[in-house]
Amino acid sequence: MTAARRILLVDDAEIEFLTLGRMLRRIPGPDRSLDWVASYGEASAAIAADAHDFYFVDIRLGPESGLDLIRVARAHGILKPMIVLTGFGSDAVDRAATAAGANEYLVKGEFDHVLLERTMRYAERNAQALAELDRRLIETEATARQLKYETERRAIAETELSEVLRRVVNDQEAERRRIARELHDSLGQSLTLLQLGLDAVTRAAAAGGDIAGDVASMKGLTVRISEELHRLAWEIRPTVLDDLGLQEAIRQIPAEWQPCSGLHFDLHLALERRLPAAIESALYRVLQEAITNIVRHAAARRIGIILEEDHDGARLIVEDDGRGMVIDEAPPAGSPSRHLGLLGMRERLSLVGGTLEIESMLDRGTTLFARVPL
Repeated sequence: MTAARRILLVDDAEIEFLTLGRMLRRIPGPDRSLDWVASYGEASAAIAADAHDFYFVDIRLGPESGLDLIRVARAHGILKPMIVLTGFGSDAVDRAATAAGANEYLVKGEFDHVLLERTMRYAERNAQALAELDRRLIETEATARQLKYETERRAIAETELSEVLRRVVNDQEAERRRIARELHDSLGQSLTLLQLGLDAVTRAAAAGGDIAGDVASMKGLTVRISEELHRLAWEIRPTVLDDLGLQEAIRQIPAEWQPCSGLHFDLHLALERRLPAAIESALYRVLQEAITNIVRHAAARRIGIILEEDHDGARLIVEDDGRGMVIDEAPPAGSPSRHLGLLGMRERLSLVGGTLEIESMLDRGTTLFARVPL
Protein backbone atom coordinates (compact mmCIF):
# COMPACT_ATOMS: atom_id res chain seq x y z
CA MET A 1 0.00 0.00 0.00
CA THR A 2 1.52 3.32 -1.07
CA ALA A 3 1.42 6.50 1.00
CA ALA A 4 1.25 8.92 -1.94
CA ARG A 5 -1.95 11.01 -1.88
CA ARG A 6 -1.33 13.58 -4.58
CA ILE A 7 0.13 12.33 -7.84
CA LEU A 8 1.22 14.15 -11.01
CA LEU A 9 1.25 12.57 -14.46
CA VAL A 10 3.45 14.20 -17.12
CA ASP A 11 2.32 12.81 -20.51
CA ASP A 12 1.18 14.35 -23.79
CA ALA A 13 -1.59 11.72 -24.26
CA GLU A 14 -4.87 12.15 -22.36
CA ILE A 15 -5.62 8.43 -22.66
CA GLU A 16 -2.70 7.72 -20.33
CA PHE A 17 -4.22 10.08 -17.77
CA LEU A 18 -7.57 8.28 -17.92
CA THR A 19 -5.96 4.81 -17.78
CA LEU A 20 -3.68 5.66 -14.84
CA GLY A 21 -6.59 7.23 -12.96
CA ARG A 22 -8.71 4.06 -13.25
CA MET A 23 -5.83 1.90 -11.99
CA LEU A 24 -5.10 4.16 -9.02
CA ARG A 25 -8.73 3.99 -7.94
CA ARG A 26 -8.46 0.20 -7.78
CA ILE A 27 -5.51 0.28 -5.38
CA PRO A 28 -6.64 -0.05 -1.72
CA GLY A 29 -5.69 2.64 0.71
CA PRO A 30 -6.19 6.37 1.15
CA ASP A 31 -7.85 8.51 -1.50
CA ARG A 32 -5.46 9.71 -4.21
CA SER A 33 -5.80 12.65 -6.53
CA LEU A 34 -4.20 12.52 -9.97
CA ASP A 35 -3.17 15.75 -11.73
CA TRP A 36 -2.11 15.90 -15.35
CA VAL A 37 0.15 18.18 -17.40
CA ALA A 38 0.97 17.58 -21.05
CA SER A 39 4.05 19.70 -21.75
CA TYR A 40 7.61 20.03 -20.53
CA GLY A 41 7.07 23.67 -19.49
CA GLU A 42 3.93 22.93 -17.49
CA ALA A 43 5.67 19.98 -15.85
CA SER A 44 8.69 22.12 -14.86
CA ALA A 45 6.43 24.65 -13.16
CA ALA A 46 4.40 21.97 -11.39
CA ILE A 47 7.47 20.08 -10.15
CA ALA A 48 9.14 23.32 -8.99
CA ALA A 49 6.03 24.01 -6.86
CA ASP A 50 6.72 20.69 -5.07
CA ALA A 51 3.05 20.16 -4.34
CA HIS A 52 2.87 16.43 -5.21
CA ASP A 53 3.92 13.26 -3.42
CA PHE A 54 4.60 11.16 -6.52
CA TYR A 55 5.41 11.68 -10.20
CA PHE A 56 4.88 9.62 -13.37
CA VAL A 57 6.88 11.04 -16.29
CA ASP A 58 6.62 9.96 -19.92
CA ILE A 59 10.06 9.33 -21.39
CA ARG A 60 9.10 11.39 -24.47
CA LEU A 61 7.32 14.75 -24.29
CA GLY A 62 7.05 15.71 -27.93
CA PRO A 63 10.44 17.06 -28.97
CA GLU A 64 11.66 17.07 -25.36
CA SER A 65 12.78 14.35 -22.96
CA GLY A 66 11.13 13.35 -19.71
CA LEU A 67 14.53 12.18 -18.48
CA ASP A 68 15.83 15.76 -18.78
CA LEU A 69 12.87 16.88 -16.71
CA ILE A 70 13.78 14.40 -13.98
CA ARG A 71 17.45 15.44 -14.06
CA VAL A 72 16.52 19.10 -13.56
CA ALA A 73 14.11 18.22 -10.75
CA ARG A 74 16.75 16.20 -8.92
CA ALA A 75 19.32 18.96 -9.40
CA HIS A 76 16.91 21.36 -7.68
CA GLY A 77 16.50 19.06 -4.69
CA ILE A 78 13.15 17.41 -5.54
CA LEU A 79 13.56 13.97 -3.96
CA LYS A 80 9.99 12.64 -4.29
CA PRO A 81 9.52 9.24 -6.00
CA MET A 82 9.47 9.38 -9.83
CA ILE A 83 8.51 6.59 -12.24
CA VAL A 84 9.32 6.77 -15.95
CA LEU A 85 6.61 5.64 -18.40
CA THR A 86 7.93 4.22 -21.65
CA GLY A 87 6.50 2.50 -24.75
CA PHE A 88 8.97 -0.36 -24.51
CA GLY A 89 11.25 -1.77 -21.83
CA SER A 90 14.90 -2.71 -22.04
CA ASP A 91 18.11 -2.68 -20.06
CA ALA A 92 19.11 0.52 -21.85
CA VAL A 93 15.89 2.23 -20.72
CA ASP A 94 16.42 0.96 -17.18
CA ARG A 95 19.99 2.32 -17.08
CA ALA A 96 18.98 5.65 -18.62
CA ALA A 97 16.08 6.11 -16.19
CA THR A 98 18.28 5.26 -13.19
CA ALA A 99 21.04 7.59 -14.39
CA ALA A 100 18.52 10.43 -14.74
CA GLY A 101 17.34 9.94 -11.16
CA ALA A 102 14.14 7.94 -11.66
CA ASN A 103 13.25 5.37 -9.01
CA GLU A 104 11.65 2.84 -11.39
CA TYR A 105 10.04 2.56 -14.84
CA LEU A 106 6.84 0.99 -16.25
CA VAL A 107 6.03 -0.04 -19.81
CA LYS A 108 2.76 1.40 -21.06
CA GLY A 109 0.10 -1.24 -21.74
CA GLU A 110 2.03 -3.92 -19.86
CA PHE A 111 0.99 -3.29 -16.25
CA ASP A 112 -2.20 -3.53 -14.23
CA HIS A 113 -3.18 -2.02 -10.88
CA VAL A 114 -1.39 -4.82 -8.96
CA LEU A 115 1.93 -4.23 -10.69
CA LEU A 116 1.34 -0.50 -10.47
CA GLU A 117 0.87 -0.66 -6.69
CA ARG A 118 3.94 -2.85 -6.21
CA THR A 119 6.09 -0.60 -8.43
CA MET A 120 4.93 2.52 -6.61
CA ARG A 121 5.71 0.93 -3.26
CA TYR A 122 9.21 0.01 -4.45
CA ALA A 123 9.76 3.50 -5.89
CA GLU A 124 8.75 5.09 -2.57
CA ARG A 125 11.17 2.92 -0.62
CA ASN A 126 13.90 3.61 -3.16
CA ALA A 127 13.25 7.36 -3.00
CA GLN A 128 13.35 7.29 0.81
CA ALA A 129 16.64 5.37 0.77
CA LEU A 130 18.16 7.80 -1.73
CA ALA A 131 16.92 10.78 0.29
CA GLU A 132 18.47 9.30 3.44
CA LEU A 133 21.70 8.66 1.54
CA ASP A 134 21.67 12.24 0.28
CA ARG A 135 21.09 13.52 3.84
CA ARG A 136 23.97 11.46 5.17
CA LEU A 137 26.18 12.65 2.33
CA ILE A 138 25.38 16.26 3.19
CA GLU A 139 26.14 15.55 6.87
CA THR A 140 29.40 13.83 5.90
CA GLU A 141 30.43 16.78 3.75
CA ALA A 142 29.56 19.18 6.57
CA THR A 143 31.58 17.05 9.00
CA ALA A 144 34.49 16.96 6.56
CA ARG A 145 34.38 20.76 6.24
CA GLN A 146 34.27 21.11 10.03
CA LEU A 147 37.18 18.72 10.43
CA LYS A 148 39.15 20.68 7.84
CA TYR A 149 38.36 23.92 9.67
CA GLU A 150 39.32 22.41 13.04
CA THR A 151 42.51 21.00 11.53
CA GLU A 152 43.44 24.43 10.19
CA ARG A 153 42.62 26.05 13.52
CA ARG A 154 44.68 23.44 15.34
CA ALA A 155 47.61 24.06 13.00
CA ILE A 156 47.33 27.79 13.70
CA ALA A 157 47.11 27.14 17.46
CA GLU A 158 50.14 24.86 17.33
CA THR A 159 52.07 27.49 15.37
CA GLU A 160 51.07 30.15 17.89
CA LEU A 161 51.97 27.90 20.81
CA SER A 162 55.36 27.13 19.29
CA GLU A 163 55.93 30.85 18.84
CA VAL A 164 54.90 31.53 22.44
CA LEU A 165 57.20 28.80 23.74
CA ARG A 166 60.04 30.15 21.61
CA ARG A 167 59.38 33.63 22.96
CA VAL A 168 59.23 32.35 26.54
CA VAL A 169 62.58 30.62 26.11
CA ASN A 170 64.09 33.74 24.53
CA ASP A 171 62.65 35.93 27.30
CA GLN A 172 64.05 33.58 29.94
CA GLU A 173 67.48 33.68 28.33
CA ALA A 174 67.31 37.46 28.02
CA GLU A 175 66.30 37.72 31.69
CA ARG A 176 69.17 35.46 32.72
CA ARG A 177 71.60 37.61 30.73
CA ARG A 178 70.18 40.78 32.27
CA ILE A 179 70.47 39.41 35.79
CA ALA A 180 74.03 38.22 35.04
CA ARG A 181 74.94 41.72 33.81
CA GLU A 182 73.36 43.29 36.88
CA LEU A 183 75.26 40.95 39.17
CA HIS A 184 78.54 41.55 37.32
CA ASP A 185 78.28 45.30 36.69
CA SER A 186 76.56 46.46 39.86
CA LEU A 187 76.97 43.91 42.61
CA GLY A 188 80.34 42.72 41.30
CA GLN A 189 81.71 46.25 41.37
CA SER A 190 80.24 46.88 44.82
CA LEU A 191 81.69 43.64 46.20
CA THR A 192 85.12 44.54 44.73
CA LEU A 193 84.95 47.92 46.44
CA LEU A 194 83.91 46.20 49.67
CA GLN A 195 86.90 43.87 49.42
CA LEU A 196 89.26 46.81 48.80
CA GLY A 197 87.72 48.62 51.78
CA LEU A 198 88.26 45.60 54.00
CA ASP A 199 91.89 45.45 52.86
CA ALA A 200 92.30 49.12 53.71
CA VAL A 201 90.77 48.56 57.16
CA THR A 202 93.11 45.66 57.75
CA ARG A 203 96.16 47.73 56.85
CA ALA A 204 94.99 50.72 58.87
CA ALA A 205 94.29 48.52 61.89
CA ALA A 206 97.73 46.91 61.63
CA ALA A 207 99.34 50.36 61.46
CA GLY A 208 97.26 51.60 64.39
CA GLY A 209 95.49 54.18 62.20
CA ASP A 210 91.90 55.55 62.33
CA ILE A 211 89.49 53.09 60.65
CA ALA A 212 86.17 54.81 61.46
CA GLY A 213 85.91 56.54 58.05
CA ASP A 214 86.63 53.33 56.15
CA VAL A 215 84.04 51.41 58.21
CA ALA A 216 81.39 54.07 57.56
CA SER A 217 82.12 53.92 53.83
CA MET A 218 81.79 50.14 53.81
CA LYS A 219 78.50 50.34 55.72
CA GLY A 220 77.15 52.61 53.02
CA LEU A 221 78.37 50.15 50.40
CA THR A 222 76.61 47.24 52.10
CA VAL A 223 73.36 49.24 52.16
CA ARG A 224 73.68 49.82 48.42
CA ILE A 225 74.33 46.10 47.82
CA SER A 226 71.28 45.25 49.89
CA GLU A 227 69.12 47.64 47.84
CA GLU A 228 70.38 46.17 44.57
CA LEU A 229 69.65 42.64 45.79
CA HIS A 230 66.16 43.70 46.88
CA ARG A 231 65.47 45.29 43.49
CA LEU A 232 66.61 42.20 41.59
CA ALA A 233 64.59 39.89 43.84
CA TRP A 234 61.46 42.04 43.39
CA GLU A 235 61.81 42.00 39.62
CA ILE A 236 62.15 38.20 39.59
CA ARG A 237 59.26 37.68 42.04
CA PRO A 238 58.10 40.22 44.62
CA THR A 239 58.25 38.68 48.09
CA VAL A 240 55.12 40.59 49.06
CA LEU A 241 53.16 38.36 46.66
CA ASP A 242 54.01 35.36 48.84
CA ASP A 243 53.94 37.18 52.18
CA LEU A 244 50.87 39.43 51.89
CA GLY A 245 49.09 38.38 48.71
CA LEU A 246 48.12 39.68 45.30
CA GLN A 247 46.34 42.80 46.47
CA GLU A 248 49.34 44.17 48.36
CA ALA A 249 51.69 43.25 45.50
CA ILE A 250 49.52 45.30 43.11
CA ARG A 251 49.58 48.28 45.51
CA GLN A 252 53.37 48.41 45.10
CA ILE A 253 53.25 48.46 41.29
CA PRO A 254 52.73 52.25 40.83
CA ALA A 255 55.86 53.02 42.86
CA GLU A 256 57.89 50.73 40.61
CA TRP A 257 56.46 51.85 37.25
CA GLN A 258 55.58 55.54 37.60
CA PRO A 259 59.15 56.89 37.77
CA CYS A 260 60.24 55.18 34.54
CA SER A 261 56.96 55.32 32.55
CA GLY A 262 55.19 58.52 33.64
CA LEU A 263 51.91 56.60 33.83
CA HIS A 264 49.23 57.46 36.36
CA PHE A 265 47.71 54.43 38.07
CA ASP A 266 44.13 54.18 39.35
CA LEU A 267 43.68 51.20 41.65
CA HIS A 268 40.42 49.66 42.84
CA LEU A 269 41.28 46.57 44.90
CA ALA A 270 38.35 44.90 46.64
CA LEU A 271 39.44 41.39 47.62
CA GLU A 272 38.48 40.32 51.12
CA ARG A 273 40.73 37.25 51.31
CA ARG A 274 43.88 35.64 49.94
CA LEU A 275 43.47 33.69 46.71
CA PRO A 276 45.13 30.32 46.04
CA ALA A 277 48.83 30.79 45.30
CA ALA A 278 48.61 29.53 41.70
CA ILE A 279 45.80 31.98 40.92
CA GLU A 280 47.57 34.92 42.54
CA SER A 281 50.72 34.15 40.57
CA ALA A 282 48.82 33.80 37.28
CA LEU A 283 46.90 37.07 37.74
CA TYR A 284 50.05 38.92 38.79
CA ARG A 285 51.99 37.72 35.73
CA VAL A 286 49.04 38.67 33.48
CA LEU A 287 49.07 42.14 35.04
CA GLN A 288 52.84 42.43 34.54
CA GLU A 289 52.50 41.48 30.87
CA ALA A 290 49.58 43.89 30.40
CA ILE A 291 51.52 46.82 31.90
CA THR A 292 54.59 45.96 29.83
CA ASN A 293 52.50 45.93 26.65
CA ILE A 294 50.86 49.24 27.55
CA VAL A 295 54.23 50.91 28.21
CA ARG A 296 55.73 49.52 24.99
CA HIS A 297 52.88 49.95 22.55
CA ALA A 298 49.88 51.93 23.81
CA ALA A 299 51.26 55.47 24.35
CA ALA A 300 48.84 55.69 27.26
CA ARG A 301 48.71 58.25 30.07
CA ARG A 302 46.57 56.38 32.59
CA ILE A 303 46.10 52.76 33.65
CA GLY A 304 43.17 51.55 35.69
CA ILE A 305 43.46 48.28 37.63
CA ILE A 306 40.42 46.62 39.21
CA LEU A 307 40.68 43.46 41.31
CA GLU A 308 37.49 42.07 42.79
CA GLU A 309 35.63 38.89 43.61
CA ASP A 310 32.03 37.92 42.84
CA HIS A 311 29.98 34.73 42.85
CA ASP A 312 31.70 33.56 39.62
CA GLY A 313 35.26 33.97 40.87
CA ALA A 314 38.06 36.53 40.87
CA ARG A 315 38.21 39.20 38.18
CA LEU A 316 41.12 41.41 37.14
CA ILE A 317 40.41 44.35 34.81
CA VAL A 318 43.20 46.39 33.25
CA GLU A 319 42.24 49.39 31.12
CA ASP A 320 44.26 52.14 29.48
CA ASP A 321 43.56 55.29 27.47
CA GLY A 322 46.11 54.52 24.75
CA ARG A 323 45.96 54.08 21.01
CA GLY A 324 44.04 50.77 21.05
CA MET A 325 44.54 47.87 18.68
CA VAL A 326 42.85 45.50 16.25
CA ILE A 327 42.08 42.12 17.79
CA ASP A 328 42.45 39.35 15.18
CA GLU A 329 40.33 36.64 16.82
CA ALA A 330 40.49 34.40 13.73
CA PRO A 331 43.68 35.02 11.74
CA PRO A 332 43.94 33.56 8.23
CA ALA A 333 45.12 29.97 7.91
CA GLY A 334 48.86 29.73 8.25
CA SER A 335 49.16 33.20 9.76
CA PRO A 336 49.80 33.17 13.54
CA SER A 337 48.30 35.90 15.66
CA ARG A 338 50.37 39.04 16.05
CA HIS A 339 49.33 39.50 19.67
CA LEU A 340 51.59 36.89 21.23
CA GLY A 341 51.51 38.72 24.56
CA LEU A 342 47.75 38.22 24.73
CA LEU A 343 48.18 34.58 23.77
CA GLY A 344 50.70 34.14 26.57
CA MET A 345 48.22 35.66 29.04
CA ARG A 346 45.54 33.24 27.86
CA GLU A 347 47.95 30.33 28.28
CA ARG A 348 48.74 31.39 31.87
CA LEU A 349 45.06 31.77 32.75
CA SER A 350 44.09 28.48 31.12
CA LEU A 351 46.41 26.67 33.54
CA VAL A 352 44.15 27.79 36.42
CA GLY A 353 40.88 27.45 34.48
CA GLY A 354 40.65 31.15 33.69
CA THR A 355 39.69 33.13 30.61
CA LEU A 356 40.71 36.41 29.00
CA GLU A 357 38.56 38.83 27.03
CA ILE A 358 39.75 41.97 25.26
CA GLU A 359 37.84 45.06 24.18
CA SER A 360 39.65 47.71 22.19
CA MET A 361 38.94 50.68 19.92
CA LEU A 362 41.51 52.55 17.90
CA ASP A 363 42.50 55.76 19.70
CA ARG A 364 40.08 54.89 22.54
CA GLY A 365 42.16 52.48 24.58
CA THR A 366 42.06 48.81 25.51
CA THR A 367 40.44 46.87 28.35
CA LEU A 368 41.44 43.36 29.44
CA PHE A 369 39.10 41.18 31.49
CA ALA A 370 40.80 38.24 33.22
CA ARG A 371 38.47 35.90 35.12
CA VAL A 372 39.39 32.88 37.21
CA PRO A 373 36.83 30.59 38.89
CA LEU A 374 37.26 29.93 42.61
